Amino acid sequence: MTEGQWYSPQAVTRYTREQVKWLIPLLPSIRVGIFPHDPKETGYISSGGKPEYKPGAAFEKIVGIVADLDMRIEKAGADGLMMEFLYAFEPADESFIIEHIAQCLNMGTREVAQRIRNALYYVSGANQKTATYADYVKGGHKYLRLT
Repeated sequence: MTEGQWYSPQAVTRYTREQVKWLIPLLPSIRVGIFPHDPKETGYISSGGKPEYKPGAAFEKIVGIVADLDMRIEKAGADGLMMEFLYAFEPADESFIIEHIAQCLNMGTREVAQRIRNALYYVSGANQKTATYADYVKGGHKYLRLT
């Protein structure tokens, strides 16, 4: 996560690639309903204006986000797992992690990198993909095909 980067639960609706990369290392705490606080928050509450009342518990949106993201990653299968492993620890050197995954799985680094990118594209977006992951990669997405 880059310094100062933070998304509110209401802002995580489109699952941009940046949001997915930001959310993955936070999944363990979000799974139990703890969403990170805004680093710019001072702790002071302004006294101006009327208080906002929203239906439902505060953690409902947060738990929905992680359940949806978990389902998207699961649908991507092994590629989703590789993507989650790559971004789970906020690596300083992504190429080192990709090379390590490639060695462990006896694959080429280019193939591993493409499969991780495929999973990231599949998981990202406002709505879940209607196609299966295999069909999504094969069908019409030239930038996703393994070469």
